[in-house]
Amino acid sequence: MEPVRSVVPWAHPDAAALRAEQQAGLAALYDGTEDIEPDLPPEEMVHTVLVRVGGEPVATGSLRVGEHLPPGTGELKRMYVREAWRGRGLSRPVLAGLEEAAVARGLRRLILETGLRQTAAVGLYRSAGYRRIPNFGIYAEEPTSVCYGRYLDPADVTHVLVVNGTVGAGKTTVADRLGHLLDDRGLANVVLDVDALTDAKPVTDEDPYHQRLAFEALARLAPLYRERGLRHVVLPRVVEDPGDREEYERAFDGADVRVVRLRVPETERLARITARARGRVDWELARTVELEQVLDRVALDDAVVEGPGDLDEVAARVLAAAAW
Repeated sequence: MEPVRSVVPWAHPDAAALRAEQQAGLAALYDGTEDIEPDLPPEEMVHTVLVRVGGEPVATGSLRVGEHLPPGTGELKRMYVREAWRGRGLSRPVLAGLEEAAVARGLRRLILETGLRQTAAVGLYRSAGYRRIPNFGIYAEEPTSVCYGRYLDPADVTHVLVVNGTVGAGKTTVADRLGHLLDDRGLANVVLDVDALTDAKPVTDEDPYHQRLAFEALARLAPLYRERGLRHVVLPRVVEDPGDREEYERAFDGADVRVVRLRVPETERLARITARARGRVDWELARTVELEQVLDRVALDDAVVEGPGDLDEVAARVLAAAAW
């Protein structure tokens, strides 16, 4: 039987029953902890979707609009599929219905909160184009909460390209050329050398590569870039931690992040490091070999571009690999 989607009032008994099931399930998942916001204001629940299969209510979700949200923003609430019906794609028609309602209302963005233990929900939202954002409102200090957002108009999206690679791969040089290519295409952009941004002393054991400092600094710069209309951001920086992608997304408030790695033969990298003769030559010579192995193992890239080669040609291949 095919699922049937309908729009119902917030107080509809079938939708209310599903929400009660959801709240009970979440309490069990989080060791008896009650939802931080168990009661929602009915006047803010502007659109509720209910999905039935063979007449049985199996999935629901609602769109919330209120003064606690920025102008043009809606919040997804009480997304739920009954346990016996999971794994059949029934959350997608609910999500699609809420997105259609948001567009019809003139909203430009949807945001939501879910929990670290709700891995299936996180997978759904990421596959539907939602990206990590800073925790908002009442969730700002909740350690088990994670928040996601999606711009409904592609023109509103900030695009971040992280140029990955080991020491001596040419990340900064290629990133600089990417800025010129984007300018030639008429795309407002900023190229930021993250290593230079975080070249601070002393280095601590808690943040040996100043990665926390990098994300904090980027989060402060991101609103300024957005205010100036700089929707394409190029960042040469090593990506070796699986959590880095979402940290970049969050720093740029829901950006679309692409990671493209430059891979250059070891002999070429060693020659480059020796030729530039900076103060840490011995460390860099050892680190380039070690880090290349790490990057091969973690494989966090969306694409890999082989080098060396003509700089313009390599940069063009990076842009193509990032689908920019």
